[in-house]
Amino acid sequence: MNKETTEQLARAAALEAVKEFEKSQKKLKRVKVFQNAKKLMENYNRICQSVQEGVSELSDVDDGEELVELSAEDIYINSIIKCKLRSIVMIAHIDKCLKLLEEEMVSKETPWKYDAFKYSYLDGQTQEDIAEMLDTTDRTVRRWISELTGILSIYLFGADAIVLD
Repeated sequence: MNKETTEQLARAAALEAVKEFEKSQKKLKRVKVFQNAKKLMENYNRICQSVQEGVSELSDVDDGEELVELSAEDIYINSIIKCKLRSIVMIAHIDKCLKLLEEEMVSKETPWKYDAFKYSYLDGQTQEDIAEMLDTTDRTVRRWISELTGILSIYLFGADAIVLD
């Protein structure tokens, strides 16, 4: 083999490796967005409960008068308040996206898919129970939930959820 042929083969191999790497990165991003949407929905009720019942204001603390001076405790309390605010914003965003998802399923005349999704994530029912309620199989319920989680991820994360080829 001469030097030119070796260089061409090396370039071709490098280009192929870069293409494969980019392809795997796109797939990884798509999987991560889906997993993030799934994790948000799995923890939605906990986030709501945390916002409703969590201590996040000085008036909620018994000895709030002692926290007048700025200290490490104040910084910690402020971070808790900021976390609560982010949670409130996220809940509002999820609620809006769930409404859009429900409307989409109704317009497609498949409201039972949204029901399965809601029963699973918001009501905490098992796929077997949902399958029985909707007179289908648990495998179908799992497929519907996965499908709607993918759609919800686009509503939640917008263009970041779409990986263009």
